[in-house]
Amino acid sequence: MALVPVEIVNNSGQTVRRMVEEDGEDLAYLKTLVRREDLESVKVLTPAAARKPATK
Repeated sequence: MALVPVEIVNNSGQTVRRMVEEDGEDLAYLKTLVRREDLESVKVLTPAAARKPATK
């Protein structure tokens, strides 16, 4: 499974980003915590576009 960046916001407004498996148990559990209102939000971030190599 691929790792995806996730932004997690707790009920105090503090934000943390971490990498979790795209269809893994961690992501499912974080979404459960949002439904139970233990977390404010969990957002899967889109990976940044690949940068072009520097040209000389």
